[in-house]
Amino acid sequence: MTGRARASRRPSLLLVAPLGGSAILVAVAALNSSVVVETLVLVVLGVVVAVLASALHAARRSRLAAQQCAADLAAALESARDATVLDEDTGLLNRQGVLLVARHVLESARRSGGAVHCCVVEVTPAVVLGGPGGAQGVAERVERTAALRAAAAAALRNATRSSDVVGADETGRFLVVGPGTGLHAQELERRMRAGLAEQRHAERAAGGLVTAIAERQTVDVGAAVLAPWDEGDVDDLLARAEKALQQRRALRTSAPQAGWGRRRADIEPH
Repeated sequence: MTGRARASRRPSLLLVAPLGGSAILVAVAALNSSVVVETLVLVVLGVVVAVLASALHAARRSRLAAQQCAADLAAALESARDATVLDEDTGLLNRQGVLLVARHVLESARRSGGAVHCCVVEVTPAVVLGGPGGAQGVAERVERTAALRAAAAAALRNATRSSDVVGADETGRFLVVGPGTGLHAQELERRMRAGLAEQRHAERAAGGLVTAIAERQTVDVGAAVLAPWDEGDVDDLLARAEKALQQRRALRTSAPQAGWGRRRADIEPH
């Protein structure tokens, strides 16, 4: 029997003693023995008090455990901020920082019997033809890449929950780790595309310089979940999410004629 099943049966088990005592009390009352009745009343009241005390103690322990999990996560985030684990382009945690905090998330989930999810997000801009060459062209490409990463980071923050750990790695991909099963890969892609499209429209309306945000982007997400009974660690979870991303990209590029992998951002007119 799983921990959740045992937890679901605890309320009913706690009622067995009081109900059983009440049944005995009624049966004995029928015998018109006042002394026995009074004695059993005291016994039943003692059982009820003991059960209530046990329930209050269990609730207090659960509350303290939840507070400890929150404190551990806050301490991990503070440690990550103090260390050199920030991505300069986006201000997010880098891969090292994500792994550092994700281990605390996994430990907290294991204590509470919950799952942990991970998503690897890749945002690919449209191919830009032409443009200046030489040093000027290199500088423009660097600027466009930085603008795209900043825009994608902002969209990802808005698309995820506050309890999720969001970061960026050195390959240009983004990482999301958090408690629970998280969002489905397609739903996170949809939210990311919507956030990027909103930024594109705002930039065009502002009439500023055309940057990478104004281009069309393709968003791919690989998602994985570490179940409570799974003995894998954070590295295993991340490897599964990266493998899911590879499979998703392969499916999208292998069947474009069916429209399976076409993104709304890919077909949106300028």
